[in-house]
Amino acid sequence: MPTCERLAPARRSGRALAAMVSSGPMNTESKALLAALACLMPCGAQSVQLCNGDFESPAPAAGGAPVGWYAEDPTAGVPALETTLVHGGKQALRLTKAAPGLGFAVKSRLYPAVPGQTYTASAWVFNESGDGWLYLEFYSNESTRVAETHRGAGKAGSWEQITVEQACPAEAKYVGALLYSSAANVGTSVWDDVAIAGPQAPGDVLAVDVRIAEEDAAQPTALGYDLGSRLELFVDDYLIETMTGTTLRLHEPRREEIAVTLDAPWEGDTSHYVTVFKDGDRYRMYYRGSVEVTTATTPAHEELCAYAESPDGRQWTKPNLGLYEFNGNRDNAIVYMGRARHNFTPFKDANPNAKPDELYKALGGGPLWALASPDGLRWHELSPEPVITQGAFDSQNLAFYDALRGLYVCYLRDFRKDVRTVRMCTSKDFLTWTTPRWLSYGDAPEEHLYTNAITPYFRAPHLYLGFPKRFVPERTLDTTHRYTGLSDGVFMSSRDGLNFRRWDEAFLRPGLDPENWTDRNNHIAYGIVPTGPAEISLYALEHYQHPTNRIRRLSLRPDGFVSVHADAKGGELVTKPFTFTGKELLLNLSTSVIGGAQVEVQQPDGQPVPGFALAECPVLFGDGLEMPVGWAANPDLSRLQGQPVRLRFALKDADLYALRFR
Repeated sequence: MPTCERLAPARRSGRALAAMVSSGPMNTESKALLAALACLMPCGAQSVQLCNGDFESPAPAAGGAPVGWYAEDPTAGVPALETTLVHGGKQALRLTKAAPGLGFAVKSRLYPAVPGQTYTASAWVFNESGDGWLYLEFYSNESTRVAETHRGAGKAGSWEQITVEQACPAEAKYVGALLYSSAANVGTSVWDDVAIAGPQAPGDVLAVDVRIAEEDAAQPTALGYDLGSRLELFVDDYLIETMTGTTLRLHEPRREEIAVTLDAPWEGDTSHYVTVFKDGDRYRMYYRGSVEVTTATTPAHEELCAYAESPDGRQWTKPNLGLYEFNGNRDNAIVYMGRARHNFTPFKDANPNAKPDELYKALGGGPLWALASPDGLRWHELSPEPVITQGAFDSQNLAFYDALRGLYVCYLRDFRKDVRTVRMCTSKDFLTWTTPRWLSYGDAPEEHLYTNAITPYFRAPHLYLGFPKRFVPERTLDTTHRYTGLSDGVFMSSRDGLNFRRWDEAFLRPGLDPENWTDRNNHIAYGIVPTGPAEISLYALEHYQHPTNRIRRLSLRPDGFVSVHADAKGGELVTKPFTFTGKELLLNLSTSVIGGAQVEVQQPDGQPVPGFALAECPVLFGDGLEMPVGWAANPDLSRLQGQPVRLRFALKDADLYALRFR
C-alpha cells in the first residue's frame, strides 16, 4: 500500500495539509507526500474540494497522471505537466494524442455527492490542436457511471473556460470530472484550474489513482524460477534460454464424436457460447439456446440458457429439469431465462469461503450481472445492479476463481481501435471489480478475437490457457450464406493473466467440412476437462447458423498443446537457471522408435554437474506422461534441491511437452 494511503486516517484537514506544502522549505518528496495526503482527506467544507485541480502538486513518475488524477488507458495518450503554457500558478496539464483510434481520458477522484443537488464542472483549456472535452460524471459505485454531461472546447489557440452542469441522479453517490480527447482526435490540449461546484456529502473520497495502483499490485503475477515440484509446460519460452535445431510446435486437437446436437425445440441454429466443466463424477455443459432460421421442430423463441450433462464427457443427455415453462410445458433442459441469458457463463466456485447457496457462480448479459446457485441449476442474482459496466460484452464473457492468487478473475469482450479484443479485471468478492485492463499479445498481429475461453489449466493452475475464436470478417467461401466472415480457433497462454503469448497459426482449423467454413463457426468452448488417464478434452461449436448446429468433442494428450520438437537430425534446448524440489525428473515425452532424449544437469554457468553429464544419461525413448530421467551413477537429484541449476536437453525425432520434479 502506498505511504500516503497508510497515513490517510491522520486527523488533519486537506486544507491544512495543503498549507503545509506551500509553507517553509521542504524537499520534493515531502511536498509530494503531503500533496497526496491533502487529496485523500475528506473535506469539512460543504463544497467539493477537487484534489489538485490546479495541477500545482509535484510531478509523479515520468509519463504518469498528476497527483489526484488517473489516466484511463494510458496507451492512448500521454499526460504531462506543463510549465510554460499555464492559465494560473506555475503548472498546467498537457494531454497529447499522437494517433487516432482510442479515446484518452484523465479523470479526477470521485467525491461523495448529494442526489438532487446541482453540480457544475468548470475548467480552463488551451486547445492547441485536435479537440478537448470536459465531462461531469456521476457514479453509483467506484466503477459504475450512471450519468454524465460534457462540453467541448470551442476555440483554438487561446485560453477558454468551459462549464457543464447537471443535477445528481437519485441512484448516484459520487461526482467527478474527466478531461477527454476523443477517439478520432490527434493533437494537444492544455488544462488548468479544474473545479467542481456543489455540496460534498459526508463520506470517503474514492482515491481512484491510489486504488488503481493497489489493483496493479494485486494482479496475477508470474511465478519466479523456483519450480518446486509444479508441472511446467513448454507453451512459451519461460524456461527456455537457447534452442539449437529445435522449435516450439503447436499441436492441433483431434476431432472426436459429436457431443450434443442442438436440435431441441429450445435450442436452434444460433445456439452458442458453450461452457463445460467437470463437477465431481459428472460433467456439466451450459450454452445459449437460440434460433434464427426456424423449422417445424425448432420454432422461434427468446434466448435462454440450456443444459446438458454427462458421466464421462463423451455421452451427453439433456435432462428434463422442469424449471421453466417452454411451449406450454416444463419438459425441457432450461436452467436460466433471466436478463443475463444472452451469454450466461457459469463456473463452479473454488473459493473455500463460498456460501452454501453460492457454490456456483456466473456472469452474463451486457453490462455483466452476477448470479449464483447452490446446485448449478437454480440461479439468483447477487446484486440489483450490474457488477461490471466497462466493456462491449457482446460475446462470451467469463469468470473463475483463481485459488493460487485468491481472486475472482473476469475476461470480457471489448473493442480497441475498432478491433475485437479482450480485457481483464479481478474481484475479491465477485461483486466489486477492478477497472478492466487490456490484454497484451506481444508482437502478435492485430486480429479480431471474438471469444477468449481463458482458464487456469487444471494440471498446472499457475498457467492461464486461452482459445480465442479468431474472426476474419472480410473473408467468405460460401457466397450463398447469409453472413460474411470466417472463424477458426487459436491458442495463447499467460503466466500473469495480462501478457499472453498468442500463436499466429490456427489451433483448430475449419477442416474438410464446408459447413464449418461459414460465419462465426469453430468456437472453442470455455473449459478443459480430463476424459481419461491419457486424454484431455475440449469442445467446439460446428455448423453454426445451420440446421445441423452441434457441439463436437476435441481431444489431446495431457499437456499436449505445444512441444519442443526435434526432427531426425536432432537438436538441443538449454533452460534458464532455476531451483526445484524433489529427487527425480519426470518428462511428458514422445519419441519415434529411432528417436530419444538425454538430459544434462548444469551449473548456472553451463558446466555439467559431476555425475549428471549428458554422456551419463541413458537415451530415453518411448511415449509417456511421466517418464523418469536417470543418470548412470546418480539417479537421485535430492542433493541439488534448492540450488540454481540448468537443464540441457538433447532430442532426436522427439516432442517434449512438459516436465516436473517429484
